[in-house]
This record gives sequence, structure tokens and C-alpha cells, in this order.
Amino acid sequence: DAVYGLVARLFREADFVVSVLPGTPDTVDCCGRAEFATMKEDSVFISVGRGSVVDEVEPLPEDSPLWDCQNLLLTAHNADFTEDYFSLGWSIWRENFDACSSGRPLVTLVDKSAGY
Repeated sequence: DAVYGLVARLFREADFVVSVLPGTPDTVDCCGRAEFATMKEDSVFISVGRGSVVDEVEPLPEDSPLWDCQNLLLTAHNADFTEDYFSLGWSIWRENFDACSSGRPLVTLVDKSAGY
């Protein structure tokens, strides 16, 4: 398949692979051992999308070999927890509340048919 050929080439040749994929039935486990095995030794995989995209159990079990990987950085799902985390969230909530109250379209809508 042409798409898989491009994905395989990407993992094989890229210095950095960044996954920002949503968690949908089409993206579950799309990055796994086969893809990682083809990566160059010094390449980097970064996943800032949904965890279900990476073929691994969440949360990682205590005996997972990933805990011992020296070249792996794991963060909690809310790795973006910053000083303004809550104020930004409330700001979006307020913007949606005001939009809903005045009949305007909401921001940050989820497309249920797409799964994100």
C-alpha cells in the first residue's frame, strides 16, 4: 500500500518523527515495534498525540522494558501542565459559554464523526 510505504520510509530515513495523531480506530497502534525497529539509532520519536497511537499498554506496567530505555523520555498525559494551565482552560470555557449564550459557534469543537 502506497501510504504504508511512505510511513515506512519516514521511520527509516527521518532524524525526527513527531506523532500528533488523534486517537481513532484508524490510528490505534499505528506506531510500534516494526516502525521503531527501522529507525536510525540516533533518530528521535516524539508523540504528543493520543497514547493509543503508540502500540504500548497505558499506563506502562512496572515491569515494562521501556522504563529501562536510556534514550526514552516518558511524561504524564498532561505534560503541558504549566503555570497558566487552569487560567487557559477557564478562558476557553468562558469563551464557549459566551458563544453558546449568544448563539455563536463554539470554539474547540470535537468532530465526533472523525473521533477528535
